[in-house]
Amino acid sequence: MNSLTYLAAANVVIWAGLFFYLWRLDRRLSEKEGER
Repeated sequence: MNSLTYLAAANVVIWAGLFFYLWRLDRRLSEKEGER
């Protein structure tokens, strides 16, 4: 039970971090394109 909860929490953290990273990367690329 505890291991399952830990896996679920870790999965959420990983997906949240990945989504946040891609969002920041996309914003950087958009800003660079806007400067052109």
